Amino acid sequence: MGATPPTDRKRRARHVLVAGAGNIGSSLIPHLARLPGIGEVTIIDRDGYEPGNLGQADITPRDVGQAKAAVQARRLRRLDPSLRVRAVRADLHELPLGMFRADLILAALDSKEARRVVNEAAWRLRVPYVDSGINAQDGLRMARVTVYVPGPDAPCLECAWSDADYYGLEQPRPCLKGTPQGMPTNAPASLGALAAALQALEALKLLEGDTAHALCGRQMLVDARNHTSMVSALRRNAKC
Repeated sequence: MGATPPTDRKRRARHVLVAGAGNIGSSLIPHLARLPGIGEVTIIDRDGYEPGNLGQADITPRDVGQAKAAVQARRLRRLDPSLRVRAVRADLHELPLGMFRADLILAALDSKEARRVVNEAAWRLRVPYVDSGINAQDGLRMARVTVYVPGPDAPCLECAWSDADYYGLEQPRPCLKGTPQGMPTNAPASLGALAAALQALEALKLLEGDTAHALCGRQMLVDARNHTSMVSALRRNAKC
């Protein structure tokens, strides 16, 4: 039997934008079909799935060669046909500001420059967003989730950046366009799924208005290798 469309349309009026449908995003997007309060989802990713993504993303062999956003949009529609879903294949920095207008932004990106673009758009539009990331280099198994809620005294992504962070904006990443196809990132799909689950839980809190328990202005880091976790508070940079 197929999924039963929700009947309470009033509870499913929120628009969620997902930036990135790779290691984390491919596991995050299916959660959106099961979270209450969501009626519309926009998925943005500039790339297509490559053979090397099979061990790193929640996809099947038939998804290889297809646009990531389109693959995940079809998947989301199958899970909940009542959702309004839009797939956008484009570079984030080429999109107009209005494209980022939503009730909540979920960022699952692999470059600082892309995250900077989302951060700026979210702040200008006053849209809360949940950023996620992983680190699987040198044997690490780290998953991170950070919640930003724009406001006069609230910290943003760039508040914690140093000159070195800005210098590294243009440095190539293994899974970016122009690098050899299938180049490993050492990030298993399971680690992306961990980050995605944490991100989905924070999204649920924000959609329900439970800001008291959400990681607003804070970051959670989970070390899956050593079974530890840490929550740290972010500070607003007066010069930011």
